[in-house]
Amino acid sequence: MAPRRIRKGKKPERTATLQGGRPTVALALGALMIVSVFAGVVLFLIPEDAPTITYGVEAEFLQETIVTGQGGQSDFVLVVHNTGSHGDSFDVAVQSNDGGFDIAVEAGFESVDVASGKQLPLLVHVTSPNAGLLYATLRVSSQGDPATSTSLRLYVNASGEFGNTTQRGDSVDVWYAGIQASDGILFDTNIESIFESDYPRKGSASEHYDLLTAPNVGCEATGVPDDNCQDGRQMIPGFDNKLVGMREGQTLAVRIPAQDAYGTNPESHALGGQDLIFFITLAAIV
Repeated sequence: MAPRRIRKGKKPERTATLQGGRPTVALALGALMIVSVFAGVVLFLIPEDAPTITYGVEAEFLQETIVTGQGGQSDFVLVVHNTGSHGDSFDVAVQSNDGGFDIAVEAGFESVDVASGKQLPLLVHVTSPNAGLLYATLRVSSQGDPATSTSLRLYVNASGEFGNTTQRGDSVDVWYAGIQASDGILFDTNIESIFESDYPRKGSASEHYDLLTAPNVGCEATGVPDDNCQDGRQMIPGFDNKLVGMREGQTLAVRIPAQDAYGTNPESHALGGQDLIFFITLAAIV
């Protein structure tokens, strides 16, 4: 009997499997290329020299000592300089008040925004209830870095005596300094100590130390006669109006909007379109 043949089945095909989850060489190279590209993009987006932010502030008074009388009001012009690398806001506050003054920073200017490398002026109102040579200290500090600050003293010689009060229609002699409210640049003064200082000024500011006579203060520019005014004022309205009600010997300051100064049109005058600040001492009624 012939032996029985057994038909052999087909052997199963072997499939290649990843051993232990290890990637193939091609996958590893692909991943390395993606990581390299990503790292290059990140390095490209990061600037080589990141800007360094610095904070700095300086401050000065247009005039740091004012003569007044006991109980009299005076004004100081404080100029804040931003010496930091970026724009910053600065807070102005009383640090000490040894003179017992009533001190008020101009409303709306207790905190000021100043661009880098620029300066901005503001007014400080002071009333002295005491007599003698008195002082107080103000502090100007950075909001960007509160540890960055500067302190400065103001002095009041409250031993002086005020004279008569000006009335509408009077003519008066004054000492004055005019600065631009936008940047504190001096454009005119007849006060020698201010002109001879290093305070920043326009190139057109000229040297003259004679008293300025302002006639017919408080009157209309048209010069229509009335009981007090026989002729018109000759000063810009904002300056002229401040002189009415001042006392002989008193020092005050005033912020004047462009419409009450040289007009709002920059082409009409060298100071057209500019808000101004004037620092004024009324020397005498003439």
